[in-house]
Amino acid sequence: MALVTPFDEENKINFKEIKRLLDYHIENKTDGVLLLGTTAEAESLSDEERYSVVRYVCEYLDHRIPIMVGIISNNTKKAVLFADALKDLSIDSYLVSAPYYVKSNTEGLIRHFTYIADHVNRPIILYNVPKRNGFSLDAEVVKILSYHKNIIGIKEASGDFAYQTKISMFCNSSFVLYAADDLTLLPSLSLGAVGVISVINNAFPKEMKVIVDAYEKDRPLSKLMYEKIFPLTEDIYVEPSPIPIKYLLYIMGFQTRKVRLPLAEPSLSLRRKLEEDYLFLINDD
Repeated sequence: MALVTPFDEENKINFKEIKRLLDYHIENKTDGVLLLGTTAEAESLSDEERYSVVRYVCEYLDHRIPIMVGIISNNTKKAVLFADALKDLSIDSYLVSAPYYVKSNTEGLIRHFTYIADHVNRPIILYNVPKRNGFSLDAEVVKILSYHKNIIGIKEASGDFAYQTKISMFCNSSFVLYAADDLTLLPSLSLGAVGVISVINNAFPKEMKVIVDAYEKDRPLSKLMYEKIFPLTEDIYVEPSPIPIKYLLYIMGFQTRKVRLPLAEPSLSLRRKLEEDYLFLINDD
């Protein structure tokens, strides 16, 4: 689950609300938490704020839920320096993206990921997110990187099933595929994804756990739960993440309405759609 970052009325990080969100996920047995991803508005946080969020969550969870931290940067050494600042915290893995804005060639990408994997004290997960990076990691590049002992998987957000099929062909117990597109989760699971690093999971951790855990043992139940939350899953991708998911959490009673520039509150039409679909869901229960 890619955790949102709640802000208070002064647009400062609301640690009290982070605690409420974490308690919600502890109660619903969420399998893992990703900090400082896109959903966390990591690019809008200062280095000090990023560190404070990770430290707070690590100390509060105290090993109750595995923690992944995004060390996403278009500066290879800066990513390593940030990981070094976190080295004494109880982090389980790091998420590393291809450099954004800076376009690299194949050899540069291999060296970028390899350098980070060689210099951090936790295993790393590759992140393929072409909508944000402007390109997709070539499957052959991923295959080469999969042999590195400190690279243990890929978070795949392209929604390209042909691409995921290529990746799944060299996945094994040492290198796994994680889905990252909530809208195409079931097809990704059918291609061998072992789980999902999800946005909608912020709101529906129990339902998402059923979808993933029941997929092999009770596929009709998995599909039924997937369809149950699908309208809201569609809604949270109408505008850029995390604008819609933060408003959905706000509807549910969390203090998550505020986003930081360059993001702005959702459009009136999207607010109404989220409200209507959420009311329909809870009344249908």
